[in-house]
Amino acid sequence: MTSDKKYLTIGELVSRLKKIYPDISSSKLRFLELKGLIDPDRSDNKYRIYTKQDVRKINFILKMQKDYYMPLEVIKEKLSAMDFDFNTENGQALKDIQLKLGESLENLEPKSLTLDEAAEKFKVSPSYIKELIEGRIINPNQEDEKPILRSEELEVIKLAVDLKEYGIQVKHLKMFDNFANRHTSFMQQIVLPLILSSNKGARKKGKKTLNQLESKVEHLHNMLVKRKNKDFLEKHK
Repeated sequence: MTSDKKYLTIGELVSRLKKIYPDISSSKLRFLELKGLIDPDRSDNKYRIYTKQDVRKINFILKMQKDYYMPLEVIKEKLSAMDFDFNTENGQALKDIQLKLGESLENLEPKSLTLDEAAEKFKVSPSYIKELIEGRIINPNQEDEKPILRSEELEVIKLAVDLKEYGIQVKHLKMFDNFANRHTSFMQQIVLPLILSSNKGARKKGKKTLNQLESKVEHLHNMLVKRKNKDFLEKHK
Protein backbone atom coordinates (compact mmCIF):
# COMPACT_ATOMS: atom_id res chain seq x y z
CA MET A 1 0.00 0.00 0.00
CA THR A 2 1.49 3.36 -0.97
CA SER A 3 1.99 6.05 1.64
CA ASP A 4 -0.19 8.55 -0.25
CA LYS A 5 -3.18 6.25 -0.44
CA LYS A 6 -5.07 5.18 2.66
CA TYR A 7 -7.07 2.36 1.10
CA LEU A 8 -7.16 -0.32 -1.61
CA THR A 9 -10.01 -1.32 -3.87
CA ILE A 10 -11.00 -4.99 -3.90
CA GLY A 11 -9.19 -5.52 -7.22
CA GLU A 12 -6.00 -3.91 -5.93
CA LEU A 13 -6.11 -5.94 -2.73
CA VAL A 14 -6.64 -9.24 -4.57
CA SER A 15 -3.73 -8.42 -6.88
CA ARG A 16 -1.38 -7.89 -3.93
CA LEU A 17 -2.60 -10.85 -1.90
CA LYS A 18 -2.14 -13.22 -4.84
CA LYS A 19 1.62 -12.96 -4.37
CA ILE A 20 1.20 -14.85 -1.09
CA TYR A 21 -2.18 -16.56 -1.55
CA PRO A 22 -2.52 -17.54 -5.25
CA ASP A 23 -6.08 -18.81 -4.80
CA ILE A 24 -7.45 -15.56 -3.36
CA SER A 25 -10.26 -13.90 -5.31
CA SER A 26 -12.79 -11.10 -5.00
CA SER A 27 -15.42 -13.73 -4.23
CA LYS A 28 -13.32 -15.03 -1.34
CA LEU A 29 -13.09 -11.54 0.17
CA ARG A 30 -16.83 -11.04 -0.23
CA PHE A 31 -17.37 -14.43 1.42
CA LEU A 32 -15.25 -13.38 4.42
CA GLU A 33 -17.45 -10.31 4.66
CA LEU A 34 -20.60 -12.42 4.40
CA LYS A 35 -19.33 -14.58 7.27
CA GLY A 36 -18.78 -11.49 9.42
CA LEU A 37 -14.98 -11.72 9.66
CA ILE A 38 -14.32 -8.42 7.92
CA ASP A 39 -16.35 -5.25 7.42
CA PRO A 40 -14.81 -2.98 4.76
CA ASP A 41 -16.00 0.59 4.31
CA ARG A 42 -17.71 1.83 1.16
CA SER A 43 -16.55 4.67 -1.06
CA ASP A 44 -18.87 7.43 -2.26
CA ASN A 45 -19.70 5.29 -5.30
CA LYS A 46 -20.54 2.34 -3.00
CA TYR A 47 -17.45 0.26 -3.88
CA ARG A 48 -15.67 -1.66 -1.14
CA ILE A 49 -12.47 -0.06 0.14
CA TYR A 50 -9.91 -1.74 2.39
CA THR A 51 -7.76 0.13 4.91
CA LYS A 52 -4.42 -0.97 6.36
CA GLN A 53 -6.36 -2.36 9.31
CA ASP A 54 -8.52 -4.48 6.96
CA VAL A 55 -5.45 -5.72 5.07
CA ARG A 56 -3.70 -6.84 8.26
CA LYS A 57 -6.80 -8.64 9.44
CA ILE A 58 -7.40 -10.37 6.10
CA ASN A 59 -3.77 -11.45 5.91
CA PHE A 60 -4.04 -12.94 9.38
CA ILE A 61 -7.26 -14.82 8.53
CA LEU A 62 -5.75 -16.28 5.36
CA LYS A 63 -2.55 -17.24 7.20
CA MET A 64 -4.51 -19.11 9.89
CA GLN A 65 -6.39 -21.00 7.17
CA LYS A 66 -3.28 -21.82 5.16
CA ASP A 67 -0.81 -22.64 7.91
CA TYR A 68 -3.05 -24.10 10.62
CA TYR A 69 -6.09 -25.38 8.67
CA MET A 70 -8.22 -23.30 11.01
CA PRO A 71 -11.93 -23.15 10.00
CA LEU A 72 -13.41 -19.70 9.52
CA GLU A 73 -15.87 -20.13 12.37
CA VAL A 74 -12.99 -20.84 14.75
CA ILE A 75 -11.06 -17.81 13.50
CA LYS A 76 -14.14 -15.64 13.95
CA GLU A 77 -14.67 -16.96 17.46
CA LYS A 78 -11.04 -16.32 18.41
CA LEU A 79 -11.06 -12.79 17.00
CA SER A 80 -14.34 -11.93 18.69
CA ALA A 81 -13.06 -13.17 22.04
CA MET A 82 -9.93 -11.01 21.96
CA ASP A 83 -9.54 -7.34 22.70
CA PHE A 84 -7.38 -6.65 19.70
CA ASP A 85 -6.72 -3.65 17.46
CA PHE A 86 -5.31 -4.41 13.99
CA ASN A 87 -4.89 -0.71 13.26
CA THR A 88 -1.28 -0.35 14.37
CA GLU A 89 1.63 0.82 12.28
CA ASN A 90 4.37 -1.33 13.82
CA GLY A 91 2.70 -4.70 13.36
CA GLN A 92 2.79 -5.45 17.09
CA ALA A 93 -0.95 -6.09 17.10
CA LEU A 94 -0.57 -8.95 14.64
CA LYS A 95 2.24 -10.42 16.73
CA ASP A 96 0.10 -10.13 19.86
CA ILE A 97 -2.82 -12.03 18.42
CA GLN A 98 -0.56 -14.66 16.90
CA LEU A 99 0.93 -15.18 20.34
CA LYS A 100 -2.48 -15.44 21.97
CA LEU A 101 -3.68 -17.85 19.32
CA GLY A 102 -0.44 -19.77 19.56
CA GLU A 103 -1.33 -20.62 23.13
CA SER A 104 -4.39 -22.46 21.89
CA LEU A 105 -3.05 -23.91 18.63
CA GLU A 106 -2.33 -27.17 20.40
CA ASN A 107 -6.08 -27.50 20.89
CA LEU A 108 -6.76 -27.33 17.16
CA GLU A 109 -7.71 -30.40 15.22
CA PRO A 110 -4.65 -32.58 14.53
CA LYS A 111 -3.92 -33.26 10.88
CA SER A 112 -4.97 -36.90 11.12
CA LEU A 113 -6.60 -39.38 13.51
CA THR A 114 -7.50 -43.05 13.47
CA LEU A 115 -11.20 -43.96 13.50
CA ASP A 116 -11.12 -44.80 17.20
CA GLU A 117 -9.24 -41.60 18.03
CA ALA A 118 -11.83 -39.59 16.09
CA ALA A 119 -14.69 -41.30 17.93
CA GLU A 120 -13.05 -40.52 21.27
CA LYS A 121 -12.29 -36.90 20.33
CA PHE A 122 -15.83 -36.11 19.17
CA LYS A 123 -17.44 -38.23 21.91
CA VAL A 124 -19.36 -40.48 19.54
CA SER A 125 -19.41 -44.24 19.14
CA PRO A 126 -17.09 -45.99 16.65
CA SER A 127 -20.25 -47.20 14.92
CA TYR A 128 -21.23 -43.57 14.22
CA ILE A 129 -17.87 -42.97 12.50
CA LYS A 130 -18.38 -46.15 10.46
CA GLU A 131 -21.89 -44.99 9.56
CA LEU A 132 -20.43 -41.74 8.19
CA ILE A 133 -17.97 -43.76 6.12
CA GLU A 134 -20.63 -46.14 4.81
CA GLY A 135 -22.80 -43.16 3.92
CA ARG A 136 -19.84 -41.69 2.00
CA ILE A 137 -19.98 -38.56 4.14
CA ILE A 138 -16.32 -39.00 5.08
CA ASN A 139 -13.62 -40.83 3.16
CA PRO A 140 -10.61 -42.10 5.17
CA ASN A 141 -7.17 -42.57 3.64
CA GLN A 142 -5.21 -45.78 4.03
CA GLU A 143 -1.88 -45.36 5.81
CA ASP A 144 0.17 -48.34 7.00
CA GLU A 145 -2.79 -50.57 6.16
CA LYS A 146 -5.18 -48.75 8.50
CA PRO A 147 -7.81 -46.05 7.81
CA ILE A 148 -6.79 -42.50 8.76
CA LEU A 149 -8.96 -39.40 8.86
CA ARG A 150 -7.26 -36.19 7.81
CA SER A 151 -8.11 -32.60 8.76
CA GLU A 152 -10.87 -32.05 6.19
CA GLU A 153 -12.64 -35.29 7.16
CA LEU A 154 -12.32 -34.36 10.85
CA GLU A 155 -14.00 -31.03 10.15
CA VAL A 156 -16.87 -32.89 8.43
CA ILE A 157 -17.25 -35.14 11.48
CA LYS A 158 -17.36 -32.10 13.75
CA LEU A 159 -20.11 -30.53 11.65
CA ALA A 160 -22.04 -33.82 11.52
CA VAL A 161 -21.86 -34.13 15.30
CA ASP A 162 -23.02 -30.51 15.72
CA LEU A 163 -25.97 -31.13 13.38
CA LYS A 164 -26.79 -34.31 15.28
CA GLU A 165 -27.92 -32.12 18.19
CA TYR A 166 -30.68 -30.78 15.92
CA GLY A 167 -31.91 -34.28 15.14
CA ILE A 168 -30.09 -34.44 11.82
CA GLN A 169 -28.88 -38.00 11.31
CA VAL A 170 -26.32 -39.48 8.93
CA LYS A 171 -29.06 -40.52 6.51
CA HIS A 172 -30.08 -36.87 6.23
CA LEU A 173 -26.53 -35.82 5.38
CA LYS A 174 -26.74 -37.76 2.11
CA MET A 175 -28.71 -34.80 0.77
CA PHE A 176 -25.61 -32.62 1.13
CA ASP A 177 -23.42 -35.24 -0.51
CA ASN A 178 -25.83 -35.38 -3.47
CA PHE A 179 -25.75 -31.58 -3.65
CA ALA A 180 -21.95 -31.61 -3.68
CA ASN A 181 -21.86 -34.29 -6.40
CA ARG A 182 -24.19 -32.34 -8.69
CA HIS A 183 -22.42 -29.04 -8.29
CA THR A 184 -18.86 -30.35 -8.49
CA SER A 185 -19.75 -32.30 -11.62
CA PHE A 186 -21.07 -29.09 -13.16
CA MET A 187 -17.93 -27.13 -12.22
CA GLN A 188 -15.61 -29.92 -13.38
CA GLN A 189 -17.25 -29.93 -16.81
CA ILE A 190 -16.44 -26.23 -17.13
CA VAL A 191 -12.71 -26.66 -16.40
CA LEU A 192 -12.20 -30.13 -17.92
CA PRO A 193 -10.85 -28.85 -21.29
CA LEU A 194 -8.21 -26.87 -19.39
CA ILE A 195 -7.29 -29.74 -17.07
CA LEU A 196 -6.88 -32.15 -19.99
CA SER A 197 -4.74 -29.70 -21.94
CA SER A 198 -1.09 -30.58 -22.56
CA ASN A 199 -0.28 -26.95 -21.88
CA LYS A 200 0.94 -26.43 -18.28
CA GLY A 201 -0.37 -22.89 -18.26
CA ALA A 202 -3.84 -24.08 -19.24
CA ARG A 203 -3.86 -26.74 -16.50
CA LYS A 204 -2.78 -24.13 -13.95
CA LYS A 205 -5.57 -21.85 -15.15
CA GLY A 206 -8.02 -24.76 -14.84
CA LYS A 207 -7.08 -25.31 -11.20
CA LYS A 208 -7.36 -21.61 -10.47
CA THR A 209 -10.74 -21.41 -12.22
CA LEU A 210 -12.04 -24.39 -10.25
CA ASN A 211 -11.05 -22.72 -6.97
CA GLN A 212 -12.80 -19.54 -8.04
CA LEU A 213 -15.93 -21.48 -8.98
CA GLU A 214 -15.95 -23.20 -5.59
CA SER A 215 -15.95 -19.86 -3.81
CA LYS A 216 -18.61 -18.31 -6.06
CA VAL A 217 -20.94 -21.34 -5.87
CA GLU A 218 -20.59 -21.50 -2.08
CA HIS A 219 -21.34 -17.79 -1.84
CA LEU A 220 -24.36 -18.10 -4.11
CA HIS A 221 -25.66 -21.09 -2.16
CA ASN A 222 -25.35 -19.20 1.13
CA MET A 223 -27.14 -16.17 -0.27
CA LEU A 224 -30.01 -18.26 -1.64
CA VAL A 225 -30.39 -20.18 1.63
CA LYS A 226 -30.46 -16.94 3.62
CA ARG A 227 -33.08 -15.50 1.27
CA LYS A 228 -35.30 -18.59 1.57
CA ASN A 229 -35.07 -18.53 5.37
CA LYS A 230 -35.81 -14.81 5.42
CA ASP A 231 -38.93 -15.42 3.32
CA PHE A 232 -39.91 -18.23 5.70
CA LEU A 233 -39.61 -15.99 8.75
CA GLU A 234 -41.52 -13.18 7.03
CA LYS A 235 -44.31 -15.61 6.16
CA HIS A 236 -44.66 -16.86 9.73
CA LYS A 237 -44.15 -13.71 11.77
